[in-house]
Amino acid sequence: RDWSSDVCSSDLPTRVPSAGWLSDGALVGLALMWGTSHVITKEILATHSPAFYTSTRFGIAAICFALVFAGHLRRANWRQLRQGTLLGLLSFTGIAFYVLGLNFTQASKAGFITGLYLVFTPLIGFMLFKTKPTRDHLTGLAVAIGGFTLLSFPRSGEAVNWGDVLVLLAAVAWASHIAATSAFAAAGDVRTLAAFQVMTVAVLALMVLFVLRMLGMETQPNPVDRQFLWQIGYMAVMVTFVAALLQTWAQSRVNPTHAVILYALEPATAAVFAYYMFGEKLSFWRGVGAVLIVAGVMLSRLKVASRLTGSEKVNSLPLEADC
Repeated sequence: RDWSSDVCSSDLPTRVPSAGWLSDGALVGLALMWGTSHVITKEILATHSPAFYTSTRFGIAAICFALVFAGHLRRANWRQLRQGTLLGLLSFTGIAFYVLGLNFTQASKAGFITGLYLVFTPLIGFMLFKTKPTRDHLTGLAVAIGGFTLLSFPRSGEAVNWGDVLVLLAAVAWASHIAATSAFAAAGDVRTLAAFQVMTVAVLALMVLFVLRMLGMETQPNPVDRQFLWQIGYMAVMVTFVAALLQTWAQSRVNPTHAVILYALEPATAAVFAYYMFGEKLSFWRGVGAVLIVAGVMLSRLKVASRLTGSEKVNSLPLEADC
C-alpha cells in the first residue's frame, strides 16, 4: 500500500512560525523524559517481568485515553482507526524485538544498534511517505549520528549475534513508527491517533502476557507494592499517556528527520542523568558525543547549512515536511 496517499492532502493544518519552537520544545521534553525514565524501567524490571510491566503500563495509559477522550474515540473514522492501529503495531514490534534481543546481546551494544533509527527514519520516510529531508536536516543528522556513536558505541568488540539482529529489527520498527507518526498526524486528529496507538500496544501486550502464563513461562511474582504503584503510575501517565499525545502533536508539525535529531538527546540525557544522580562514569569522549548531539539539534533547527551557503532561502517554516 502507498501510505503517502493518506497524507499531504488539503487536510493538512495551517502552521504558524511559533509552532516550530513549541513542537521542538515538546520533542525536547520527550527526549528528557525518556532519558530519565530508563532508571525507573531498570528498577521495575529487576522485580517484575517485561510482559507484566508492558501490559500494566500501556493498559493504564489506554484507560486514561478511554476516559479523557471518549468523545473523540466515538467520532473516529476508519482511517484514524487504521492509522492508529498501525502505529501501535510498529511500536509494539519495536518493544518485542528489543526485549527479545536483550536476552542475547549486551545492553551497551543494544543501545548503539537501537540508535540506528537515526539513519533509518529519513530513508523510510522518503520511501513510504515521500517526505524529503532538507540539507539542514541531513547536516544536523550527520553531526548527531557522530555524537551518538561516541556516546553509545560498545567497547567490547564482540562479534554480531542473533540478539544484535533482533535489536536491529527493533530500530527499523521504531524508525517506521516515527516516520509514520509525522505523516499520519499531519492530516489526522492527534488525540485519536495517540489513543488507538496506545490501546493497540495494550491489547497486544495483554495477549502476550496471557499466552506466556498459559504456557507456564510467566512465573515471576510481580509484587504490587507502594514503590511499584508510583513507578508504574509515572511511566503510564507521564511517559506513555502524556508522551504519546506530545509526540503525535509535535510530529504533526516537523519533518521526521528533524524529530529524530531531537530524539537523539535521549541517550545524552540518560548519560548525564546517570552521571549526576548515580555517579556512573562519563568519559571525555562520551561527553564530547553528548555535546555533538546538542550541536546537531541546533544545526538543524537554526538552518545553519542554508545560512552559510546561501543556497536556500531561510523561511519562517523551515521544519515542515516536504511532500
